[in-house]
Amino acid sequence: MNNIVHRKPKLKILQVGKFYFPHRGGIESVTQSLSEGLANAGFEVTVLCSMEKRWASHSEEIEGVKVVKLTHLGVIASQPITPSWPDVYRDLAGEADIIHIHCPNPLAELSLMLAPKNKPVVVTYHADVTRQKWFLPFYHPFQRAFLHNVDRIIVPTENHIKFSQVLPEFKNKCSIVPFGMDPKLMQKTILSEKLTHELQQKYGVFALFLGRMVSYKGLPFLIQAMKEVNHNLVLAGDGPERALVEQMSKSMGIADRIHFLGRIENQDLFKALYYASSMVILPSITPAENFGMVQLEAMAAAKPIIATDLPSGVPVVGDPGRSTLIVPPGNSELLAESMNYLFAHPLEAARMGMVGLKRFREQFTLNKMIEGHIKVYAQLLGIPFESIVSPDQFQDQSIHNVLHWPDQEVPTHTDIDKKKKVA
Repeated sequence: MNNIVHRKPKLKILQVGKFYFPHRGGIESVTQSLSEGLANAGFEVTVLCSMEKRWASHSEEIEGVKVVKLTHLGVIASQPITPSWPDVYRDLAGEADIIHIHCPNPLAELSLMLAPKNKPVVVTYHADVTRQKWFLPFYHPFQRAFLHNVDRIIVPTENHIKFSQVLPEFKNKCSIVPFGMDPKLMQKTILSEKLTHELQQKYGVFALFLGRMVSYKGLPFLIQAMKEVNHNLVLAGDGPERALVEQMSKSMGIADRIHFLGRIENQDLFKALYYASSMVILPSITPAENFGMVQLEAMAAAKPIIATDLPSGVPVVGDPGRSTLIVPPGNSELLAESMNYLFAHPLEAARMGMVGLKRFREQFTLNKMIEGHIKVYAQLLGIPFESIVSPDQFQDQSIHNVLHWPDQEVPTHTDIDKKKKVA
């Protein structure tokens, strides 16, 4: 995954999450990338999580990471109820040099509070709890006590602190380490190039949505925008909102321009969808979209992005006006204008994609994420960073894209009127 060479001492890292691969989700994706990256760097990494289904507890090794999965009795308010968790956590924490908890995760937070704390504890704070409002009066006081008890809080963007209901009072404990992605995941292959050509032949010029079809993704707002866009939209993914969105496209008479591909399992097809598209759309309407890893995939493929101005990390992943167009959430009129602008100005769209690619390489690669975390660990352990890894091993290899940098200057803004009210 990366080329980091480890030096002694060999540190033991316990990563704690709700679920792990093959479970799909933003937190699980970050936990897996971080764990495998650290293991590849030579660290001894153990992940503690719950089973995705009610099967017996077991341990397995995945890409050099020891994964301990515990059986649960069910899931309440997105939290698996795992009776054996506190005892297993106590044993694994006792063997670790660093404990790293991915939050929100009430059961893991409770386990930390109940167990003796004699190891540095790092938290990655992915997002506030927002959907389970009935739970918040009970959870917030406990959560604050937990955060007072940890040594460092890692967030991927400054907006995670700015818009959080909880983190501003813990700002002095926070470190910003952007989420990262391995550039190789978007590296072209002979097959992906062939599929890219086939997709362009089949769908022509098209915009791409790729992700789970759930309510906070704002897909009805995207379908509504398509009434004013005379190009194709390809939607890759599945979920409970799919039937609604399909019915919307039929009732609006635009089903011939909206194409549902379902869940994408083939990695070459996954890459080809990005490279064949003209732009990538992230139309989310609530802060439940707290970062948007799809934006890293789009930038790595040198594609412009249209995203929404959420009180989350979403608007600051790209460079607004240069790699990304930002529209108000739920405003289908401005979304349509933005899509039509990029379709009508392919040179600017290409240049925005190149700005995004440069930004990805400079800030969002997996190696940079791993390096940032190791620096935090080294600080907490009071040991020099250079005694753990060799910094010259954090060199990312560039992705070689067919797209070349056009000659004219990159605009700092577009002609799109971003001041219109939310529809």
